[in-house]
Amino acid sequence: MANFDILTFLEYYADKSSVLDSNGKRSPTNAYQNFYQSAQNLTADSAIDQTMNFNYLAFDASGFASTEASSISDLTINLAATASIIDLTDTAIGGDRLVIASLYTQSIGQDTFSNSASLICRFTGTIDNATVDDTTVTWTVSPAISKQKAQVPSRRISSDLMGRFVAT
Repeated sequence: MANFDILTFLEYYADKSSVLDSNGKRSPTNAYQNFYQSAQNLTADSAIDQTMNFNYLAFDASGFASTEASSISDLTINLAATASIIDLTDTAIGGDRLVIASLYTQSIGQDTFSNSASLICRFTGTIDNATVDDTTVTWTVSPAISKQKAQVPSRRISSDLMGRFVAT
């Protein structure tokens, strides 16, 4: 049986309208990883800015699904209660900020994050609730992209709309 390291990368976006940079790559406001003491680049994901450093932060995340993009329940993230995380939490809780958490596995014993690591699951959502104590900040991340602007149909679906399709 093979052994693997399990790593989590956490992306925080202060503004949902500017997730992508001018090159069409994700560029988070804050980026963290919970495995290596030195900053890492997320080289296994070509959709993110490769110059972005993911700094070490003690955190864990629970609630990932068994396959990528399949979770419908909340993700719970427990972070070390540093001053910067407490400040970030204070601004995030009322602001409908975007959070992306990615769970990876790679061969055991690597000195840095490997570009051959396997993405197991990616969770995208917003911080719905937060609690702070002396040592830990806990974020409850909801899979809803926006709680302030609910994703509901703009008009009621009536019986005359049923069965209509757009021909291409």
